[in-house]
Formats: sequence, structure tokens, C-alpha cells
Amino acid sequence: MNMVKRIEEYADILNLPRPEPKRHFRMERAKRAAQFAPFAALTGYEEVIEKTARIHEQHLEESNREEDEDCWEIRP
Repeated sequence: MNMVKRIEEYADILNLPRPEPKRHFRMERAKRAAQFAPFAALTGYEEVIEKTARIHEQHLEESNREEDEDCWEIRP
């Protein structure tokens, strides 16, 4: 199945004016942009991620410190 289309196939509609809605007004650009702008869907999510990262970093630091101490421990 060939999905590639040449621009010549659309030559008859390329320069047509954009259709205007008949039943409602077109939405303002600012409102349309706000509708698709990113938003905080999960309130507090960033704080939870930061807290989890801190806990894991502390755990890694502690385990690295313990490994370092074990390396220098003299065993009989």
C-alpha cells in the first residue's frame, strides 16, 4: 500500500480559503492556546518525586559509606 502522496494531487484545494464554522464563533487564539497548555494534572506529584529522590539518594550515600568502611576494615 503506497501512502506517499504528491502535492500535485492537492493542487485544487491548496489555495482555498479556510472554512468558517456556521453555528459558532471561532475560538480566540489565546483561549485555544490555554486549552492545550500543560497543566498540573497531579497536584503534589513533583513534591512526591523530589522526596522519593532524596530518600533514595540518602540510601545510596549510606550504602556507599558502609562499603567504603568495609573496604578499610582489617579482618583477621
